[in-house]
Amino acid sequence: MRRVYRIGSVAALVAALGACSFQTALDKMVSPERQKELIAIGERFCTDPASMTSQLHPEIATSAEAAAPKLPRECPDGKAAWQLASYNWKTNVTSGLKERQEEVVVVGTGTGKWTTVSLRFYAQNDAPLQITEWNVLGSTTKPPALHFIEQYEAGAKALRIGGPIILLAIGGLVFWLVRRQRAKRAA
Repeated sequence: MRRVYRIGSVAALVAALGACSFQTALDKMVSPERQKELIAIGERFCTDPASMTSQLHPEIATSAEAAAPKLPRECPDGKAAWQLASYNWKTNVTSGLKERQEEVVVVGTGTGKWTTVSLRFYAQNDAPLQITEWNVLGSTTKPPALHFIEQYEAGAKALRIGGPIILLAIGGLVFWLVRRQRAKRAA
């Protein structure tokens, strides 16, 4: 029984080490093509919000056009680096109704300014995903989504360093205990 727990523990550790970086974890959840598409959508909310009208749910389609004059002050000036900072999806299937939902946070980093674009996509049955909620928020401080990525990367680095050390320590302890037990039997 102990062997089963040991094997399970080692398997859990190996699984944790398998998805070490944040980008690797995102790649496992979201295809690279979808990531590029989501980043492009987030960037277009800053560069050309009127072009997003076709992807917005009809009830909020005019909101991008109305907010277009206000968005430049929220967005980074010039060329910005954009990245997917958070992704969450869920599917709900009930009798005759299939609902899909994605929640995405895209962060643009410019000179001394960060822009967080939050998007919520929703679709029923086999309809295409439409944006049902969106928000663009500019800031001169680093957004919480980027702090999370940094903490994730630091934890993964600690796990990459500490994991093998712990495994070596456990292996050394087992080796020492086996030798000690054999020495007691021999005496």
